Order: sequence, then C-alpha cells, then structure tokens
Amino acid sequence: MKKVIAVMLCLFIIFTATITTYASSIQPLSNNVNSTDVLFSISSSGKATVSYEYYGKSGVTKSAEIVTKVQKKVGIIWVTVNGGSWTDTSTSTNFSRSHSVQLSSKDTYRAHVVFTISGTGGSDDNITKNIEKTYS
Repeated sequence: MKKVIAVMLCLFIIFTATITTYASSIQPLSNNVNSTDVLFSISSSGKATVSYEYYGKSGVTKSAEIVTKVQKKVGIIWVTVNGGSWTDTSTSTNFSRSHSVQLSSKDTYRAHVVFTISGTGGSDDNITKNIEKTYS
C-alpha cells in the first residue's frame, strides 16, 4: 500500500511540474490595440514621470482615452497626489505621452494608467496598468 501511495505521489508531482505556467507571460487578446506599455520613474529630487504608449491596429483602432494618475500609498489605499491626474484622448493608430509631477514626500507611489481603446475590432479594450516605485 505504501508503494502505491508513493508512486501516485511521484506521478502527481511530475504532472504538476509539467503544467506550470507564468502569469506574466500571458497576454490578453485585444480587439482594437496590439500593445500598451507604461514606464514610471521617480528622480532623486522627487519628480515622478509617467510615460505611456499604445500601438493600435491599422484600419481598426479609431480612438483612445487614457486616464493617468500618480498615487501615494496611504495605509491600504491609494490616493491621487495633488496635480497628479491627467486624461488624454487620441484618434491616432499609435500614440505616446509623458506627464510629470513633483512629489512632496518620500513614500511608496504608483502610476495607475487606464487605457480605453475603441475601434472596429469589437468591444472597447479596457486595459489597466499599475507600476509601483518607492521614493526614498
């Protein structure tokens, strides 16, 4: 009986090891955009810069709204910093933009960017990206 259990346990371990996947490598399918990217940096003087871009699908992507916020972690919630919110719109297939804000204190911050991209490929693509950085 012990041998049967040992064999079953070995088979279970081998089976689970072979089906491991990495969530970061999974990309959701999008109707109207090929890719989106966000970069977030904080300089030594506390200037936070958010840069983003999207690459649409030629003949498909029609418009985009991008809402960008720089937020400070306060306890367990995120609070948008003063002057750290922007909304951009575009009718271009490809688009990029950067925004900056001066941070008032050293702490944990994030760039919260929501892309809403419309086109003829189907329902709107709603893509949210969050990148955390510590200003220390």
